[in-house]
Amino acid sequence: MGNSTKNIDNKLIIIISSIIRIALIIAFAGVIIHMLIGMFDIIIEIIKTPANTENLIYSLIDIIVEDSLLTVVIFEIYESIIDFFNGKDRTISDIINAAISFVAREIILIIFTVHIYNNVDTYHIIALSILIVALALTHYILSLTNNK
Repeated sequence: MGNSTKNIDNKLIIIISSIIRIALIIAFAGVIIHMLIGMFDIIIEIIKTPANTENLIYSLIDIIVEDSLLTVVIFEIYESIIDFFNGKDRTISDIINAAISFVAREIILIIFTVHIYNNVDTYHIIALSILIVALALTHYILSLTNNK
């Protein structure tokens, strides 16, 4: 009876892992499609209204950077999921890397919106920066303990 329960558990793990992997691949494809549609819309808008080109170019850069960084975060999470379901020890390290990528992405997005809206929340940037330092320090300590 114990062996059949283990087989059911393994099959369930494979099913859940596959569902999560497929969902992340769909998310990645969605981000790429979103980026391409956004770029196309902005390029069309630049052609229609060349007087407003500067703001439109910043919007184009914003879409490219935001979606590119989001794809990096999705890949980090995808890598973490693969390692987790394969039972590798790097899972915590991968999750920390994904968190660092996500927080860095948020800071970059805030910087881009500063140019568009001429408003910055300094405390928000400081808080996110402290979070990155804490995550990086955690990753460093984790790597020290794994090397021993």
